[in-house]
Amino acid sequence: MDKHANKVGFFHSLRTQLGIGALLLLALTVSSISYFLIVNQKQTLTREVEKALVLLGRNIALSSQTALLHADPEIELYPLVTRITEQQKSVECLTVTDASGIIHGDLDVANVGKRHRRDMSGYREVVSPMLRAHEALYVDEEAYVLRTPVMSQDRPIGAVVLTYSKRELRADVNRGIRITITISAVSLVLGLLLALAFFRHISRPMQVLMRGVDTLAGGNLDTNINMPTRNEFRVLAEAFNEMAFRIAAAQKEHIVKERMDRELEIARDIQRTLLPEHVYVPSGYEIGHYYHSATEVGGDYLDVIRVGEQKLGVVMADVSGKGVPGLVVMAMTKIMVQNFMTKGVPPKEIVRKLNSALLGNIRRNMFVTFFVGILDTETCSMVFSNAGHNPAIIYDHDTGRARFFKMEGPPMGSFPDRAFAEYLREYRLDFAPGDLLLEYTDGLSESMNSKNEQFTMGRILDVINAHGSEGAAAVVEHLVQAEAEFRGLAPQSDDLTLLALSMKEAAVSPPNKKVAAHVVASR
Repeated sequence: MDKHANKVGFFHSLRTQLGIGALLLLALTVSSISYFLIVNQKQTLTREVEKALVLLGRNIALSSQTALLHADPEIELYPLVTRITEQQKSVECLTVTDASGIIHGDLDVANVGKRHRRDMSGYREVVSPMLRAHEALYVDEEAYVLRTPVMSQDRPIGAVVLTYSKRELRADVNRGIRITITISAVSLVLGLLLALAFFRHISRPMQVLMRGVDTLAGGNLDTNINMPTRNEFRVLAEAFNEMAFRIAAAQKEHIVKERMDRELEIARDIQRTLLPEHVYVPSGYEIGHYYHSATEVGGDYLDVIRVGEQKLGVVMADVSGKGVPGLVVMAMTKIMVQNFMTKGVPPKEIVRKLNSALLGNIRRNMFVTFFVGILDTETCSMVFSNAGHNPAIIYDHDTGRARFFKMEGPPMGSFPDRAFAEYLREYRLDFAPGDLLLEYTDGLSESMNSKNEQFTMGRILDVINAHGSEGAAAVVEHLVQAEAEFRGLAPQSDDLTLLALSMKEAAVSPPNKKVAAHVVASR
C-alpha cells in the first residue's frame, strides 16, 4: 500500500475540523452571552428605576398626608415639592392633588387650585407586581409618569403625580452595553487565540482513547484517560474524563439525596406522632381540628390533652422556624406542656415556664407563638393564656355572631422572664350551649391566592357566622374548604392549623351560669 494513501488533507483533518468548529462555537457562544447580558442588564436597570420611582412616589405620598389633612395644604406642599425636585434631578414634574383632583402642590404656583389634567396619549401603562391598589405607572420614550394615592385611614385623600426622566436610565444602559461589548470582544479574542494554540498542538492516539472508553464502559468510573501525545482525540479524552467524573458525582449525590429523603421521612413520621390522630372529646362538647404542612416538615403544633376526669387541655403553637429545627422545638414544647398539665400547672404558668425553658435553647431569631387553655367540664369554663398567638374567635350562640378576642402576651423564646411575665395574662371563657371557640395559625388568615390577596380575618368571621351553629367540626371543615377555594392553584405558603371547641346544645350548663359566653381578663 502506498505510504501516502492514509494521509489526510489539511481541510479533511479532524484536528482542523474540530478547530474551525470550536472557533465558530466560541464566537457564537460569546456573542449569545453578550446579547443576553445586554438584554438582562437593560431589564434589570429598568426594573430598578421603576422600583425606585414607585418607592419615591410612596414616600412623597406619605409626606403629603399630613398637609392634605390641613386647611391650607399648599403652605406645606410647596417646600416639599421644591425640595424633592432639587434633590432628584430626574424628577421633571411633581404634582400633589386632593381626592377631587385639585392641585395643592406644584413647582409652578400658578397651577395651585386648578384641576390636574395630564395628556397621557403616547404613554403605555406598565404592569408590575410592585404597584398597589390605586397606583398606576406609565412610560414613553422619554419619561415615566407615576400616579400613587395619598392614603389616610385606608381611604385615598389625594394623589401624587410624578414625572421621571429616562435620561439617566438610557445613559446607564448605554454604558453597560459599551462595557459588555468591550469585555466580550477581549474574551473572544483571547478565547480564539487559546483555541488556536490548543488545537495546533493537540493530538492523541486512537488506541489509548478506545482502551480508556472500554474501561469506563466496564463501570470503572475512576479511570482517567491520559494521552501520551497531543492530537485530535485529546478533547474527546477530556470529555470522557469529565463525563465519568460527573457520573460518579451524580451517583454520590443520589446516595446523599436518598439518605436525606430517608431522614425527612423519619422526621415526617416523628411529626405525625407529635400531632393528635384521635382526640378525647368530653361528653357534651365537640372538637374539630385540622393540620396540613406547607413543607415536608412543618412548624405548627396542636394538641388536646385529657387532664383528669373533668378537665381537658387544648394547645396550639406556631414555631417561626420550619423544617427539622422547628420539629425539634415542637417536640420540646409538646413534652413540657404534657408534663405541666399532668402536674396541674395553670395556663399562665405553663406559658411562663415554657418561655424560661426555651430561652437559650432555640436558635437566634427563632420564636414560638403559643395558646393554651384548660376546659373544666364541670363548670363549663375554660381558663387560657396566650403568647403572641393569633386572636381567638368566640362564637356566641344566642346572638349568632362571632367576634375576635385579642389576647396579650409576647412570643416565647425572645424575652427574658421578668419582661415576659409582665405582659402575660390569663383569661376565662364561660361556655353556654352552642358557644364555640376557634384558634388557628396565620397559615389561615394570611393564605395567599394567585392575585397576592390574603384570606383575611374578615373571611374567617364570615364563615363562622354562617356555620357557627353547626358545631366545631363543621366550622373547621367549612374554613378548610373556604381557604382551599380562595387559594385556588396557588401553592400553600404556610402551615395550616385549626382547632375548634364547642359546647353542644344538649349539654347542661351549671347552676346560675349565664347562657351567653363571656370573657373575663385577669392580671
